[in-house]
Amino acid sequence: MKKSVRKVLIVCIWLFLWQVMAGIVDNDILLAGPVEVSGALLKLMANVSFYQVCMASLGRILLGFVLAFIIGVLLGILCYRFSLIKEILEPVLSVVKSVPVASFVVLLLIWQGAGNLSVWISFLVVLPNACVSTENGLRSVDGRLKEMAEVFRLSGVKKAVYIYRPAVIEYLISGMEISIGMAFKSGAAAEVIGMPEYSIGERIYMSKIYLDTPGLFAWTLALIVLSFCMEKLILCCLKVCKRPVAVSRFMSGQCKEKEDVGASGEPVKVCIDGVSKTFGEKQVLSGVSKQMDGGACILLMGESGIGKTTLMRILSGLEKPDEGEITSAEASYLFQEDRLLESEFTITNIMLTAEKKLSFAETEKITTEILPAECLYQKAVSLSGGMKRRTALIRTLLYRLYDKQTVLLLDEPFAGLDEENKKKTADFINRYRNGRTMIVATHDETDAKLLGGNIWNIQK
Repeated sequence: MKKSVRKVLIVCIWLFLWQVMAGIVDNDILLAGPVEVSGALLKLMANVSFYQVCMASLGRILLGFVLAFIIGVLLGILCYRFSLIKEILEPVLSVVKSVPVASFVVLLLIWQGAGNLSVWISFLVVLPNACVSTENGLRSVDGRLKEMAEVFRLSGVKKAVYIYRPAVIEYLISGMEISIGMAFKSGAAAEVIGMPEYSIGERIYMSKIYLDTPGLFAWTLALIVLSFCMEKLILCCLKVCKRPVAVSRFMSGQCKEKEDVGASGEPVKVCIDGVSKTFGEKQVLSGVSKQMDGGACILLMGESGIGKTTLMRILSGLEKPDEGEITSAEASYLFQEDRLLESEFTITNIMLTAEKKLSFAETEKITTEILPAECLYQKAVSLSGGMKRRTALIRTLLYRLYDKQTVLLLDEPFAGLDEENKKKTADFINRYRNGRTMIVATHDETDAKLLGGNIWNIQK
């Protein structure tokens, strides 16, 4: 049985039991059945004032929700960026979450009357969730993606749109699923107490005064329907915001570049002089030195744990050596992990950092040399391991493609590739290396033949 059909049957069973109980009680004042409630609702819907009341209540509660959402998101960003602001706001948000809604209702009635009571109550209910969800979403962003953004010098706008946005929206969806229902329930409760004109809360209270139980149930049902529809609409909008964002020419290419090292455009030399690095009590690198000519291809080899990746990270600027110096320039780094934006399209991952002199069509053409055309507009998360690796490699090679003073750092570029794709990928690297100095960390000596480089064995 389909899930939707099963849900309908369950609802029908409960409606039947409700009607049976109403028949047993046989008193509309004590318990009105679904038939009586439906009749009362249809009678209300025949009156124009019903829609005026619903829209007025909906407008007030939604206004409070929207204000709380916007301000909560902004406060969440500030709490993430500035620990002092987080410390200042934490007690306030805790109080807002802990104090009963009824207490706020009474205070607000004293301070500003009943007119906008439901606006303020829905605002107070939603604000803490919006703030906390935003902050938690920002803190959940993978640190490896932040390093990727640092290496490829993504602008603040790009980081906000492509790295932070998906994580924050995921948390907001979870937080708002709870908050929307709470906003409507607390907003309606505030209306029952304050009784502003043209409000569902006022009509519920009047139904109680006149012992109109079917009318009370009908207005409650109207509130539930409004809450359900708004929840679906708001969550749908959030999910739309989470969808992959196509990269326009405005958003592609590097936005923050260092000044050119020189005007000649000659491949840069790399000098490593006595570099040492220790993590805790473990010394990973000890007095490593190497001189590399401009345009050289060096195959960095050694047993696992010898420090190849650590040296690459030092060369990229992500790590600082404990001792020694490195003379290098801007680096384009293929990480040991792919570090793709998995919720974005394959082509988006490449276009975000691609040389800005490349047109969109040129980038697509280059990409399809080692990737099937049909995978360009698939989310990166759906790609196979080998396709992800090649996507990350293309991203690395096309970053500052025409700047020969950029050093290429490739950490295990052929990981997860079969022999055929390995040769094809090696040809691609040689084609788009574009004369740049290249350092490749690898375990396989045959890579030296494929890439035409010299082997450098690191020793402890």
